[in-house]
Amino acid sequence: MTQFWLWIAFIGMVIGCIYFGLKAIAMRRKEGMEFPLESFFITLWAAALYLTMILGETVTPINGQTVYWGRYVDWAVTTPLLLLEIGVIAGLRPKLIAGVMGADIFMILTGLVATLEAPPYNYLWWIISSGAFLAILGSLLTEYSASAKSRNGRINSLFQTLRNILILLWICYPIVWILGAEGFHVISVGWETLCYAVLDICAKVGFGFVVVSAGNETLAQASNSDRILETAHSYIQREERERSPYR
Repeated sequence: MTQFWLWIAFIGMVIGCIYFGLKAIAMRRKEGMEFPLESFFITLWAAALYLTMILGETVTPINGQTVYWGRYVDWAVTTPLLLLEIGVIAGLRPKLIAGVMGADIFMILTGLVATLEAPPYNYLWWIISSGAFLAILGSLLTEYSASAKSRNGRINSLFQTLRNILILLWICYPIVWILGAEGFHVISVGWETLCYAVLDICAKVGFGFVVVSAGNETLAQASNSDRILETAHSYIQREERERSPYR
């Protein structure tokens, strides 16, 4: 059952990779091309890591259980890219996007430590990782959302849809972990793999499909680099005024 669902996830990522690649080619040299291109690399990377798990290259027996640590190599690259993509759509300041991406990498790496550790320390690291996730969740609901509201209606609507997809799906990951082989052993490795495969396909292929389905005009407006640079410049000027002794 485990191998079957690894193959399903791999095939799903390959299909997504082909679709996004063709979409990026169709939009070449156009504003907004970076969105299908980013989804292409996200699904390409995920497909490669799923193949390593199928071949047993990123699978190791630890503490009496089989650990698919390739998942964490996948997530450490793809989840920050998802936050970058939605941050650009929201028009968020680059400095804040970088901070949230850093928190995301911390969340994934501490989740890996939790997976490699034996009880009871694995639960401690799971709590630490979940704390980082709550911080990311808070950023999506506050800074990201506030920035998106200043954009036009279509972009804000796209952002809200993507934000809700991420929140709904990402909440499921720590739940699967705590119920799975690394946690309380409520579900088997096979069912755990099924859950992760479905979540990964939805969070990567599904997310990307929603993005590119927004239409070329909306993506062009969302990728407006002048808007992001203007926001960053405004933020820098405000900081300089606050630090100035003559204000």
